[in-house]
Amino acid sequence: MTYSSPIVVADDNREIADLLSELIASFGHAVRTCYDGRQARAAIAGDWPQLAVLDISMPDLNGCELARWVREQAAGREIRLVALTGHSAPDDCARILAAGFDEVLPKPFDIDRLQAVLAGGVGRSGRLSA
Repeated sequence: MTYSSPIVVADDNREIADLLSELIASFGHAVRTCYDGRQARAAIAGDWPQLAVLDISMPDLNGCELARWVREQAAGREIRLVALTGHSAPDDCARILAAGFDEVLPKPFDIDRLQAVLAGGVGRSGRLSA
């Protein structure tokens, strides 16, 4: 899948945000890197992306709060939201999906799973689709 706007990546851990952004860029995608939820909200509102990868545990504006805000916006209903999280137990995934995320990418992320997410091959269950 090719995205017409930069993919937004947000994580308050700069090393993870930068690594993930560099990896996504190496797959040929443009990326906008953010280091907190407020930066990510501004980036999303400024140029509605087709895909955003958001850390769940960011201070001030966490990933679930940001996902709910995105989904409240008319343009936000079309964005694929991917949660990046170290909390991937079934209850955590259910809470994350209920907040408006389409997919859950557990930390540490697997490169093959990341590629599947970028290609649209993971569904609302968080499981790889055929």
